[in-house]
Amino acid sequence: MGLSFNPKTEQEVKTGMNAPAGEYDFEVLFAKDRTSKQGNAMIEIKIGIYRGEAISNHVFDYLLAKMEAKLRHFCDTTGLLAKYESGTLCAEDCVGRSGRVKISIREAEGNFEAKNEVKDYICRPAKEVAKPGEQAKSPAEDDGDSEPF
Repeated sequence: MGLSFNPKTEQEVKTGMNAPAGEYDFEVLFAKDRTSKQGNAMIEIKIGIYRGEAISNHVFDYLLAKMEAKLRHFCDTTGLLAKYESGTLCAEDCVGRSGRVKISIREAEGNFEAKNEVKDYICRPAKEVAKPGEQAKSPAEDDGDSEPF
């Protein structure tokens, strides 16, 4: 039977290995508690980037306490904000979680090919604050017709 395909140059193959810079849905596929080279506690995660209906790329990232904004944003987008606010997070909390991520491309350097990297995680939209005796609306529920006429 054999294969049928469109031949590509080496450059086209390398370029296609990375997702274009942008915002994507992701899922945490793997997480492990580790220690950094500097001796700091960290969580190594492997996320799957969705392009369409399926995961098309895998990206490794490292969550550290000293990267305060990125850690908080990760916890926010994955629904782990309560864990963040308690001051503790471990690898097992992260596996299977999903959210939105900003991906960039790190240019090739020395013997290393260009690759995707996490620029930041995208926080969930804030909920409207409810007045006493009312129930808060999520941004999706707000029809924009809240002005009485």
